[in-house]
Amino acid sequence: MAYEYLIFDADHTIIDFDADERRAFYAAFAAAGIRATADMVEACWAFSAQNWGELGLNDVHLPALRDRYHALYHTHVRAILSYMDTMYGLGQKRSVAEQAFSAALGLPAHLVDGALETLTALGKQYSLCIATNGIAAIQAGRLSALAPLFAHVFVSEPMGVIKPDVRFFAHMLDALGVTADRCLMIGDSLASDVAGANAVGMDAVWFNRRGRPLPDGVRVKAVIGDLRALLPMLL
Repeated sequence: MAYEYLIFDADHTIIDFDADERRAFYAAFAAAGIRATADMVEACWAFSAQNWGELGLNDVHLPALRDRYHALYHTHVRAILSYMDTMYGLGQKRSVAEQAFSAALGLPAHLVDGALETLTALGKQYSLCIATNGIAAIQAGRLSALAPLFAHVFVSEPMGVIKPDVRFFAHMLDALGVTADRCLMIGDSLASDVAGANAVGMDAVWFNRRGRPLPDGVRVKAVIGDLRALLPMLL
């Protein structure tokens, strides 16, 4: 059966979260009156990645994490600002820096190479959707430049559940009024995008930019390293 909907993950699939976060670090430092160097920003980015893992935010397969995901996201942001304050002395400007950090994360996102070209071409034949774990206000801003391309945007915070929970995917299918076999999920995360799609019988494409091996037992229609590889596959 032909697909009707192509459902894309957001971060690390069509938008470059790492570039967006680095921009947010520069904004936070500027709000605190500190001229940031590239090394300072890279140190903050490395801390962010480490802290995300230590909080368990990568463990989306765990039900206990799913229930706390959005609260832990805010804990994560506070930890980032605490690190910046400890290392670089934000002082009384810490709250202003935190506001600037969050505001910058909500700006229109940097795109992954080939994203706009691919989405524009695929949108002529399919209905496109976004399915993302994240904070609604931030994701709305980051996706704002792409909004005209998408028929629906599904964000975990207002849904109250995150990928890969089957409830996220069931809500999506109910809202679209289609069965899983009419949809194709495209994402970079085996744990959330592919696992969630598999759980409801939805086909998935793994966007694997780092060339990692596909684990045994994981079911995907294809593995791609560039979004533009979808074009000959789907058009």
